Amino acid sequence: MIAGVLQGLLDRYGQAVTVLGGGAQEPVAGRAFLQPILDRREDWKQRRPSPLGLARKDRFLYLGEPDLPLSMGDRVSCLGVDYEVQAAQPIWVGKVLSHWWAVLRVRDREEGEQDGQ
Repeated sequence: MIAGVLQGLLDRYGQAVTVLGGGAQEPVAGRAFLQPILDRREDWKQRRPSPLGLARKDRFLYLGEPDLPLSMGDRVSCLGVDYEVQAAQPIWVGKVLSHWWAVLRVRDREEGEQDGQ
C-alpha cells in the first residue's frame, strides 16, 4: 500500500528523469523527486576552491521509482542537468520494493566531454 502511494505521488508530482547505467545500453526514462541536500554548518560551501577553479560540492537527494534501479557511478539526467550517483539503496516495505534512495552530485562539463558527450 505504501509503495502504491509513493508511486502515485511520483506520477503526479515527480520530475522526469533519465537513468543511464546498471548495465543498460540505452537510457531509461522515469520519474523521481530530486532536491538539494542542505547543510546548515557555516563552514560548508556549495563551491570550494580547487587547483582548477571552483568545484561544486553540493549533493542532491534522489527518490525514484522501483523500476529504475541505481548503483554507484550511474548517470541521471533531470531538467538538463547531469548527475552522477554517489550512493544508492533500494528501500523495501516488507517484501515490496518501494523506491530507490540515492545521493547524487552534479557532473562537471569536463567530465561529460571526456566521456564523449
